[in-house]
Amino acid sequence: MKANSRRVALYGLLVALMLVLGLLDKSIPITWFLSGAIPGIKLGLANTVLLYAIYLMDWKSGVLLMAAKAVLSGFIYGSVTAMLISLSGGVLSLLVMLLIKRGPAVGALAVSGLGAAGVAWLLARGVTLRGDMLWCVILLCAACAAGVAVFLFVRKNPENGVIGTSMIGAVFFNIGQTLMAVAVMRTPQLLYTYLPFLVAMGAVVGSLTGIVARRVFLALRALPSRQ
Repeated sequence: MKANSRRVALYGLLVALMLVLGLLDKSIPITWFLSGAIPGIKLGLANTVLLYAIYLMDWKSGVLLMAAKAVLSGFIYGSVTAMLISLSGGVLSLLVMLLIKRGPAVGALAVSGLGAAGVAWLLARGVTLRGDMLWCVILLCAACAAGVAVFLFVRKNPENGVIGTSMIGAVFFNIGQTLMAVAVMRTPQLLYTYLPFLVAMGAVVGSLTGIVARRVFLALRALPSRQ
């Protein structure tokens, strides 16, 4: 009974931390800038807690925390539609991260593949490379390069694997959100006018979140030796 009480308290603490980090995410100046340029972009600080659950707890804890955060955030900050969009992104992201956890380098390569495929798809559509479309191609190329860099980083030191997992999780979170938005709002044009930006920014932001999570994990593992 005592162990169950501790587990419930831990879940409550982690959910509260995710909500606070989500609120903090909206208060960071760089988030204002990114959201002004590309609506919906966030740093995803709350994802560090989800990574904690995936790596240091179990998959059931990850599912519970993801669902609780999506539902509570919808009630506190958004609407039912926003809740569905967030939940769809969270489900797809968590599923991919759980699958890729044992091979995070593969996840980084997958991000590179998505970036390259996005560029090829846009060029095949005969888009004119100027304005937003030019930025779209540039960002997708940047995502491809970031995926290769993280792949090499992870292969060099397996302890950096959480960065690859975080990167692909952020990318698929944006993909899940966009697919749900397309289904709910019936706006298929988002797939080529908006999704490429989100894939590229997800690769960058996911890498940053993974670096933060790795530092947290190292600190937590160091605690016992200091006592």
